[in-house]
Amino acid sequence: MLRPDSFALIAALGALAALGPLSNDIYLVSLPSMTEAFGASVERVQLTLTAFIVGFAFGQYIYGPLSDRFGRRPLMLVGLVLYIAASFVAASAPTVEVLIAARFFQAIGMNSGPVLGRAVVRDLYDRERAARLLSYMAVIAGFAPVVAPIIGSHLHVSFGWRANFVFVALYGVIALIVVALHFGETNRNPDPEALRPRRMAGNIRTLLSSRLYLGYALTISCVGAGMFAFLSGSPFVFLKVLGFAAADFGYLFSICMSGYLIGSLVSGRFVLRLGMDRLLLLGIALALVGGLSMALLAALHVSHVAAILVPMFIFMFAFALVLPQAMSGAMTPFPRIAGNAASLVGLCQYGLSAVVGTAVAALFDGTQMPMAGAIGAMAVLSALAYATLVRPART
Repeated sequence: MLRPDSFALIAALGALAALGPLSNDIYLVSLPSMTEAFGASVERVQLTLTAFIVGFAFGQYIYGPLSDRFGRRPLMLVGLVLYIAASFVAASAPTVEVLIAARFFQAIGMNSGPVLGRAVVRDLYDRERAARLLSYMAVIAGFAPVVAPIIGSHLHVSFGWRANFVFVALYGVIALIVVALHFGETNRNPDPEALRPRRMAGNIRTLLSSRLYLGYALTISCVGAGMFAFLSGSPFVFLKVLGFAAADFGYLFSICMSGYLIGSLVSGRFVLRLGMDRLLLLGIALALVGGLSMALLAALHVSHVAAILVPMFIFMFAFALVLPQAMSGAMTPFPRIAGNAASLVGLCQYGLSAVVGTAVAALFDGTQMPMAGAIGAMAVLSALAYATLVRPART
């Protein structure tokens, strides 16, 4: 079994956390051509993204209480089996409706990796070390949004869009083997009443009545929704608005996502030296710079690729600073319901992301303005959540 203080455990948890961006980013390049393959509208095909985020949001709260009751390891195994099965269904989907359904269940299964991985970290480490470990997990997971669109572009060009779902299914098989053979149980104090409706309602009430928890959750959720606005809109902006070829998309997307990878390295390196609060403030400030500058350039009708790449790189760098600090801050006060705390943050984040992503698709007008405007708005809302909820509660 992997030791709690080993790099191998961090690497494994990071690889599990990578399931989310890998599952989403690898097939983004295929979205425009899938409208032709299925004879469906842009909005209809975009529902494959929205269904994934809805499933992710829904699944967030399944794993928390269940893992508080039965442990982290068995729920990881069940989730990965569901993920693999749904991925193979997606790869063979005859209609867009079947693909939408498969993506929903793929997301529910995929939740077991990032949600329970965060709970494992909280089981093993205190506040500052948890933030550091979450940052290092993000470094490993951060390779997924950098390499996934490049892999997806080549698979799409060589074999078609279905190959992307075969690839992630095989990745899930490897993850399942690793968890089955090398993961031990970290929940040493399972709660036998965790699934009772009164206890679940009480846990939710405890979390939502905490101004600090709510502030951290909203701070993460708004920045995360800004990122999803980019996931939803970028294939159409790069391929339809700016006129790039499908083979180029992976590299353009990866430039933006590399900001997340670099930001995660910075976060893990400096969190113990500078502290969570300073890094979180820096992340919020940079999210404002990136989001508002992209929105301003779009409003000025600057249709150059740099008007997307540079602001989004800054925004993703900022997201990497915000996520681990705010997540650790949200979970630390609630060690006995760490699964619940992690799940509810995810439910908030991906619920908002589904709404924002759907709005970006519905408002697409042949320009980058809907995407850029949504990213800028989410950056502002994240800053407001921190200023009105987190900061007053910590002073």
